[in-house]
Amino acid sequence: MHYGNAFRYKKWANSELLSFGERQIHLLSKSDASYFIRILNHTAVVDSLFISRISGTQELFTADNTIETPTIPELRERMDQNDSWLVSFSESATSSDLDRKVSFQFKDGDSGQLSIDEILLHLLTHGSNHRGMASRTLASNGLERPKDTFTRFLHKFEPWRRGAVDNHDI
Repeated sequence: MHYGNAFRYKKWANSELLSFGERQIHLLSKSDASYFIRILNHTAVVDSLFISRISGTQELFTADNTIETPTIPELRERMDQNDSWLVSFSESATSSDLDRKVSFQFKDGDSGQLSIDEILLHLLTHGSNHRGMASRTLASNGLERPKDTFTRFLHKFEPWRRGAVDNHDI
């Protein structure tokens, strides 16, 4: 599987959600504002942990979230660094790279082993799930949330797809 578009989408969707959050965070209660940031920070930490596992570098975190709650600009920087790495890696990964198994220890102490292909799929689904939770925090407070679907991303960045309908493929 080629993951390039999927990770470009993830990077865009993360940025969109952070922009909506940053504009409206002052309208959330203290607990909802903290939840919005912390649930997204959790995804950034997990992304970082798995990037370290893929690249064979030292893990930067000892848990699946940080004790301190970052500011949105700090979170944006962390997420952008991770997403940029994942875009670059996913665009250059070969089939043998994706098949490679990585053994590691989860932060709860259990051992794990996943192929890089499985790790990448996990990061995509995990991030999507938690973006949905953060977006729901905005919506449940009557605030605006991004229209960050994959098809919207494709149509924005590959507009030629919008008019390319071939009924023979349906």
